[in-house]
Amino acid sequence: MNDQNLKPFKKGKSGNPKGKPAGTLSMTTKIREFLMEYGKDGETNADKLKRAMVLRAITKSDVLAKEILDRIDGKVVQPTDITSGGKPIGQLLDNLEK
Repeated sequence: MNDQNLKPFKKGKSGNPKGKPAGTLSMTTKIREFLMEYGKDGETNADKLKRAMVLRAITKSDVLAKEILDRIDGKVVQPTDITSGGKPIGQLLDNLEK
């Protein structure tokens, strides 16, 4: 077994010396910057993308578009009724124990 791979890096020396150069923007930052850019029509790329996704989700019943839209801000909270016959679920559980 080669123990060399299990030892920590030497202090002051990078484990990836030829890695991403300092100051390089992440893909997330690049995408955010692109989405905030304005087109010739004065609309942001984010607005154009949003409109396209909504139209695709509605007109083509595109499941992927719907899933992406749900994940942007989260799904709308759906209220649930946990009563049965007008009685709260806690009362029903209490009656089962008796």
